[in-house]
Amino acid sequence: MPPETLERTLETAGGRIVCRRCHAKSKRTKKQCGAPAMKDKNVCKTHGGRSTGPRTKAGKAKVAAAHWKHGHETRIKRKLASEMSHRLKLYALILEIQWRHTSP
Repeated sequence: MPPETLERTLETAGGRIVCRRCHAKSKRTKKQCGAPAMKDKNVCKTHGGRSTGPRTKAGKAKVAAAHWKHGHETRIKRKLASEMSHRLKLYALILEIQWRHTSP
């Protein structure tokens, strides 16, 4: 949802209380969260409004070191897998066996 289509406020208690509405939206339904946002935040407690993030230098360094772009693999793992595949191919050539099984 573009920011201009987000509902900014939420009325509760029969319209007597007006508060800011959480800006989070569902990936599946594309609907905006119906909970009120936390004080001085744009999201509710469920969507990260209570999070303060790391505060110490050690905590910030730990988060920076653990940050993954994709999460499941790294450049090092991909390089090792490529080298192992290359070795297997060479072994197959030396032993004169078929490297990959091809279907007819």
